Amino acid sequence: MRPPRNREHLLVRVLACAGLIGLAFLAQQAIGWLSVGLLGLFTLFVAVRYELEGNLPVGPQMTPDLYASQFGKHGREHDAERSDRRHEWKGQLSAARLAAGMGALLTLLGFGFFLMLEFGQ
Repeated sequence: MRPPRNREHLLVRVLACAGLIGLAFLAQQAIGWLSVGLLGLFTLFVAVRYELEGNLPVGPQMTPDLYASQFGKHGREHDAERSDRRHEWKGQLSAARLAAGMGALLTLLGFGFFLMLEFGQ
């Protein structure tokens, strides 16, 4: 059975979306639709990168020592610790997917309006 939704998480997500939309509005007013597209592209890049890497160690290159340290760290966990880590990761992944969706939306809107206004005349 899933735990009830936390109102604080919902409030933080709404505030983050409102902040990103406000930043996009300021960028559109200052530079134009191209800046909205670039802001969306940057947000999408950061969200996808976080989804791929998560809390794993990141180095200049992926070496066997890096993988061994990660497996050694989580190899001795009990089932309760493992399920707690998975639950925490699912919450973070949900926020990253929301950011990726907002980034994709801003990218499409920004570049779409930029191209429409630039070449539509």
